[in-house]
Amino acid sequence: MATERAGNVDAEMDRRLMAVALRFGRRNLGSTAPAPPVGALVVGQEGDEPVILGRGTTSAGGTTHAEIDALAMAGEFARGATVYTTLEPSPDPNNGPSDVAALIEAGVTRVVSALESPDPRMAGRGHAQLRDAGIAVTTGVLGDEARRLVAGPISVLNQGRPHITLKLAVSADGMIGRLAGERMLVSGREAFARLQTMRIEADATLIGIGTAMVDDPSLTVRVPGLRAHSPIRVVLDTQARLSPKSSLVKSAAETALWVICSAEAPLVQRQSLLDAGVEVLPVGTGSGGVDIEAAMRLLAERGVTRLLAEGGAKVAASLLGRGLLDEVVLFHAPVVVGPDGVRALAGGALSAIERSPRFRRVEEARLGEDRMVRYERAV
Repeated sequence: MATERAGNVDAEMDRRLMAVALRFGRRNLGSTAPAPPVGALVVGQEGDEPVILGRGTTSAGGTTHAEIDALAMAGEFARGATVYTTLEPSPDPNNGPSDVAALIEAGVTRVVSALESPDPRMAGRGHAQLRDAGIAVTTGVLGDEARRLVAGPISVLNQGRPHITLKLAVSADGMIGRLAGERMLVSGREAFARLQTMRIEADATLIGIGTAMVDDPSLTVRVPGLRAHSPIRVVLDTQARLSPKSSLVKSAAETALWVICSAEAPLVQRQSLLDAGVEVLPVGTGSGGVDIEAAMRLLAERGVTRLLAEGGAKVAASLLGRGLLDEVVLFHAPVVVGPDGVRALAGGALSAIERSPRFRRVEEARLGEDRMVRYERAV
């Protein structure tokens, strides 16, 4: 296959090809932490048409970078080609040659990058080295979309905590479940399917001990064949009350389970969880429970970049009240729970999200009988 320089690709084609690279980058979202998820394409020309010669994504744990993966697939055809990458290529070695060195050695003639590295130690260095080697560099193509893809690592770098998404399934009367009795599923099958995707794309998922005791959830990915993509399960449990007989603890050998408790939690209960394969992580206490900000810092230190908070009401209210939420996904269901229900924000009104200038509505979709609305932090 003849490969020509793709320097005549216009701006619209750059955007289209970067959109493809972003889709590849998203494929391993939830498994690359603490490395950022990146997608890359090696593109040549056949006549007037671009041809994808290689494609790559960041591997699990970040051991292989997307650019290296894409160049390996393209092989000798990478010479004279254009590389599209969703993040500035790294100038530093990573268990082998740096991304920049590999691109130079492969003989590519142009690199199109969506986003400069958010790491101040590397920002701009990769692009500068490519230009110094005579490679044309175009930056900022679909940069906003790329920033969303690496929101987790950016949050860890800038704020010392994971990017936090709150998910709530809310009934027509503003409840997320019952106070007691049999567990109630508020939302329907389509919303449940969307939740599975959200779990796959998260590094960890979080609930409070109240939800763990009332609902006895597993918090694993419930799609056949994809259970291995389940996130780390995290329970905020001040006194380490989580039962060794719970679904969470019984599955700890297959899917990681972390319990964040107070340093003063009873030793016998902490040891019982440790014996069952649970990681017990003590932190200081805040108002009425563990210090949630300290807990978020601890998760970041342990490599969690994207956290999905699934409840309950106290956890949701605490994260909201402390300004820790970056995204909120509400599944509005037509069911009515009644007066024995649990209010979504522990007595607070949903208007604190829906009408707050701190959030902007960015997506709305119908999922069966439910309505999904997604908000992003506005400031």
